[in-house]
Amino acid sequence: MTLLPVDTDALEDVCRDIAHDNYGFLYVSEHKTDIRDGYEGAQTGMLNARSLSASDMRKALAEMAADEFLGFEKLRDGVFYVDPFGVKGNMNITRELTNLFGQRLVVTGETLRSRFSLAIDDIDFFVNELAERNYVRRITAGKRDYYTIGPALKEHADDVGLDARLEAEASNGKIAHSDLENVIDVAATSDVIRYLDREGYIVDLDGEYLVEESIDEYGRYLAERLEDSVETAFADSSHVLRSGEFERVVENAIDDRFDVLSSARSVRAEIIAAVETALYDRLGLEQGPEMVVATEPFDAVVEEQARRILDTVRAEYDVFASPSEFLERAEDDFTAVHVASDERVNEYVRTEVENRYELIVKEEEF
Repeated sequence: MTLLPVDTDALEDVCRDIAHDNYGFLYVSEHKTDIRDGYEGAQTGMLNARSLSASDMRKALAEMAADEFLGFEKLRDGVFYVDPFGVKGNMNITRELTNLFGQRLVVTGETLRSRFSLAIDDIDFFVNELAERNYVRRITAGKRDYYTIGPALKEHADDVGLDARLEAEASNGKIAHSDLENVIDVAATSDVIRYLDREGYIVDLDGEYLVEESIDEYGRYLAERLEDSVETAFADSSHVLRSGEFERVVENAIDDRFDVLSSARSVRAEIIAAVETALYDRLGLEQGPEMVVATEPFDAVVEEQARRILDTVRAEYDVFASPSEFLERAEDDFTAVHVASDERVNEYVRTEVENRYELIVKEEEF
């Protein structure tokens, strides 16, 4: 037995390196040789022991665990933990979790224990450490817990995670039950599905699921099927609808052919908005302060009305009248424009017709 004290600074460095390589855990029984070899190969002070006995090791580790400033936590006899995350995080943990969740989106605690080669008694402690740092998210399913990728880990992972995978697997914004089972890849399907629904990943549509990350895609799918009925509603109102009326037309069109709005109440507004956005592109709509206009056919209506009024004025009055007289003589005709049952739509059309009429008169230099 050596009479010289152990160089605790050197031992601390050795143990910290071993723990970091083992995801923060130091198992004395497993790492005894590595600890001893590391210490005996380190630079120790002249007044310190150059070799390390088993009793020296136990005593020194107990002292380090008792020093709150060193960050060595004794979990139980012979097992210590050193926080491996630090300022930048432990890249070994990040890499293992990223690889794991790249293969399986939902895993059990046993899968994590096996992946990190931990003792059975340490998995709960380790998972709590991961969850507190948002590296994993816990899914409680009955008496059993499952885990998926957490937001902090997503910062290091490209297209890894439930939302990204569900979005990739979705077809027209939805995913079938069998495909969802393949994606989550765990036995407790019903429990996990309830979690995914509750946490805003999916919406249960009775046998298939709307993927919330794919609502825009689903909106495009619905818009394609509703395009004709919405286009008819515009045609019946001279291709212009008040914004509120447009929203009602879209909502009614969805309800007439699909029951999704009653099934997916939590994202009802998002679905309607996605359909509206898709219809803007498909029908060439333009959103104004109060009106939604089908641009090309509406412009044709305005042009036709303006030219009709101009022909009337020409027929009734002196063709050599000045431009201002052409405008004055058309006032009653502007007021008479009536293309819809909604008076605010009529007022909007009258203004556009008058503007177009004035432009034609100026262009043709009457």
